[in-house]
Amino acid sequence: MAEADARTGTPNGLRGVLAPLALAQFICSFAGSNMNVMINDISTDLDTTVQGVQITITIFLLVMAALMIPGGKLTDRYGRKRCFLAGLTVYGVGALLSAAPPCSPWRS
Repeated sequence: MAEADARTGTPNGLRGVLAPLALAQFICSFAGSNMNVMINDISTDLDTTVQGVQITITIFLLVMAALMIPGGKLTDRYGRKRCFLAGLTVYGVGALLSAAPPCSPWRS
């Protein structure tokens, strides 16, 4: 068993894991809430209705929730750290692509 920290009674290795996991949880909750706050601005910018944006947000959150169980099985197979880093990488690339300006060559 890992040597316990004298002040908190937790294993030393858990301290290094807590911050990344807390940040990942924050990203997940922030992704759902920040879109709901900006529905009117998003619908204006994309020239669509508020209902269309709400449907898109709902589908996004449902897909994220539906992938949690298969994601858990992947961590059993490939390891938690590897899957965590892969998930953060995919999320980061997706966030960068969604923030790209509309004049980018891959956007129509």
